[in-house]
Parts: sequence; C-alpha cells; structure tokens
Amino acid sequence: MWIVEAYCDLCRAKRTLEVEGKTPPYPIGDRIEECPCGGKYVVEEIIEV
Repeated sequence: MWIVEAYCDLCRAKRTLEVEGKTPPYPIGDRIEECPCGGKYVVEEIIEV
C-alpha cells in the first residue's frame, strides 16, 4: 500500500490518497486530479506502508 501526498498547483490544498499495489502508483510531479479551485493536484510525496 502507498500513501500519496499531492498539493494543488494553484491554491496549495492538500490531497492524500491510499493506493494498493506493489509499485509506486505515480511518479513525483505527476498531475493526478483536478482541484475544486480549477488547479491540478501534483504528487509531492509517496510513502510505502
């Protein structure tokens, strides 16, 4: 399992995801989801649990 910490590139809102799998789900710097403010969440940290 992986904990993915992402922050919006506009408003810096934090988004934390728990992802199952044996390999990291995203590379650092990947834009993964849209923020309600109109920006995109950017992966800044991935932690293996």
